[in-house]
Amino acid sequence: MTYEQFFKRHLAFIEKKLKGTLRAQEACPLSIHKAMQYAIFTGGKRFRPVLALSACVACGGNPQHAIPAALAIELIHTYSLVHDDLPALDNDDTRRGKPACHKKFGEANAILAGDALLTLAFELVAGIKPADRAIRILREISRAAGTHGMIGGQVADLEVPSRKKTLAEHDFISRYKTGALIRVSAVAGAMAAGATSRELKIITRYGECLGLAFQVVDDILDKDGYCKTMSVKTAGVKAIRLIGQAKKEAKILGHKAKALVFLADFLMQRIPNKS
Repeated sequence: MTYEQFFKRHLAFIEKKLKGTLRAQEACPLSIHKAMQYAIFTGGKRFRPVLALSACVACGGNPQHAIPAALAIELIHTYSLVHDDLPALDNDDTRRGKPACHKKFGEANAILAGDALLTLAFELVAGIKPADRAIRILREISRAAGTHGMIGGQVADLEVPSRKKTLAEHDFISRYKTGALIRVSAVAGAMAAGATSRELKIITRYGECLGLAFQVVDDILDKDGYCKTMSVKTAGVKAIRLIGQAKKEAKILGHKAKALVFLADFLMQRIPNKS
């Protein structure tokens, strides 16, 4: 079964809610809202919000309760991509085969669209009920998106030229720049379900392993990052080990965590030449 088939309901629900949320933001000046919509709807597998809903179910919750956090994380992820593509950072003209946001709407509007997506994300999390749960989830997401998470990893990546990165530096950057938002997707979903402390520890370990594996697999496919420090075969072994650890954690939660196991298997399937 494909990713799209397995998560058909989750994906349809996420897209519907994203469209409703972004449509509700349409107001003067229309240009900024069009830039936000363009950035959000350029494709992508919605891996992070799907993970949040799956973690919620794994902890016995209703996936609808995880939607605000799931959408917020997708908005933050998208804002980071919009800013990454800017000339001052990665200087990419395209994103998923389409003109990057700054090429379509100009650099100023792209910067502001990213800022607006980030701000909207926190507005969504603030609406979570009960309020104490909203505060806990907000704290987790804020930390994962900030200097102790995604932004910290981005800065570390900029400061160390790729040809000089050690394995330890690659691990640090990957855990922060990519892994932090993946980990918090799982954690926020679990929190939305009212997970126990035991469940949160399991979900956190799962998210950490999956987040690091996600970047390793991306680097294998792009022949970049880790593949400048180790062979593709060694990187594959590292990814397989991390994915195996993630699956081991998910299986502790039993049958209700089958979607978490599927996400790990989906990532495994992306590794070329596993044999």
